[in-house]
Amino acid sequence: MWLEVKNQGFAVSKSGDLYTVSFSLYRGRKGRIPLSIHQASHTEVLDKIISAKAKLGSLKLSKSKKGIWYALISVSMQVADPQLVKGWIGVDRGQNNIAVAALPNSFGKFWKGGRVKGLRRQFQRTRRKLQQAKQLKEVKRLEQRERRIMTHINHVISKQLVQFAKDFGMGLRFEDLSGCRRTMNQRKKTKSDAANNRDTWAFYQLEQFTWYKAIRAGVPVESVPAPYTSKSDHRNGVLGVRNGDWFKGFDGYRCNADDNAARNIGQWLGFSCPLDLQKSVSAMGTVDAEGGVDDSPQLV
Repeated sequence: MWLEVKNQGFAVSKSGDLYTVSFSLYRGRKGRIPLSIHQASHTEVLDKIISAKAKLGSLKLSKSKKGIWYALISVSMQVADPQLVKGWIGVDRGQNNIAVAALPNSFGKFWKGGRVKGLRRQFQRTRRKLQQAKQLKEVKRLEQRERRIMTHINHVISKQLVQFAKDFGMGLRFEDLSGCRRTMNQRKKTKSDAANNRDTWAFYQLEQFTWYKAIRAGVPVESVPAPYTSKSDHRNGVLGVRNGDWFKGFDGYRCNADDNAARNIGQWLGFSCPLDLQKSVSAMGTVDAEGGVDDSPQLV
């Protein structure tokens, strides 16, 4: 059971490098408890609370199954205004690569998904054995552990994405994957594999973690429509062919498919292309082209 205290009933203080929280006990007595800070970003927030630059909210005390007490403090504070950016870094999310961030006209940064796939398959095998043995409590415990690991991975990647954008003075662009689970069909064999089943991957969580970290850092973030970002050539916008990890343009040009999609997301301007797909005219950058149509036609 969580114990909650309003902001009038507790205070945060600092003595040297030690942070403490004190709150009222029975009959007016006060208790002072030292805090163990396990993340560098928390010290910055606590310093703002002590200097009155952040408004203190409520305090919740929670005890884990291992007997460790956690102090959860809500805070309200001003965040930096979004900075003026020189361009946009496109971020493509997937399974082979959890995220790919591509700088315009430069290199891309990859976060590989091989380790996550291996972990998901390992948890799936262990879960199946426990279910056969009717160890349902252990199954639930294992699911919680898997969720914590994947959440931690998304926290790490989102933090690195924001820092990557800050280092180059650019904003972050994501593709809008709303409703993708309803529109992306999967074979039964694919859904039975935890490593390849898209329903088990936390794409939205990664985006949400990046959004709130970016807001705190003053990095602008926006979402753009997802259609054709993976099928269009980032050099000219003409539709090409994606085969697994590779993308092939109409002129034989080949590149990594996720990197190509990330570049399309970063330079997204809108959809329009000519009906003649052999002409090198952008499917995403040309607006109201003569003889063109809104949205990109499918290759047949």
